[in-house]
Amino acid sequence: MKALSKIILFVIFTFTISSCGKNETELVEEGRNLMATESYAEAIKSFNKALSKNPNNYTALNAKGVALLRIGQLEESVLTFDQAINVDSTDYRAFYNRSNTLRMLANDNGAMVDLDRAIALQPNVADLYINRGAILFKYGEFDRALFDFEFALRIEPQNALIFLNKGKAELRINNPDDAIFDLKKAIEINAEYAEAYYWLGLAELARDNRTQGCQYLASAESLAFEGASDAIAQNCVQ
Repeated sequence: MKALSKIILFVIFTFTISSCGKNETELVEEGRNLMATESYAEAIKSFNKALSKNPNNYTALNAKGVALLRIGQLEESVLTFDQAINVDSTDYRAFYNRSNTLRMLANDNGAMVDLDRAIALQPNVADLYINRGAILFKYGEFDRALFDFEFALRIEPQNALIFLNKGKAELRINNPDDAIFDLKKAIEINAEYAEAYYWLGLAELARDNRTQGCQYLASAESLAFEGASDAIAQNCVQ
């Protein structure tokens, strides 16, 4: 029994040495792999181990901030992105990620500032323009939102979300024909895009094409888009 205890202790000791022996790069990679399996709490532990070896590891800080965001620890996520930006303010990713967290905290102004800074650092990422356009759309700045969506399309010309958002903005500035073109493009790319059918229905109704508009709204309803039933009741029921 005594010999067995020694073996168990030796195995535990060996495992501990092996785990502690990972360098910061290996620990960050370990954390990323855990995030890929949505094991965010475990990933944070790996990032913390990496940061204990190097508190200024930008990659670990940025990844840890994303993991914290995923588990809903929003305030701590913001603080972690703050640290990452203090380490390296020339990389757009922490600004972009912090903007997503700030939006979830209902701080749209702060998110806009971060998106502006991220775009200044890396002007060729479509998601930056999509997100900024979405905030502008939310506050009724449809022309500015449309500009961002148009720019995003130059970067990703086959992105259904961009066509959806552009179509919504076109409809809001009373361009139903352009809206219909964009929304049909979104559906060409994604035939199950419930929200695109919904807005396409509204655009056809704006052109006084009630039959076609109601058909699109029915498609949105069949795809379980929230609001489609109310739109049908208001516009399509005799």
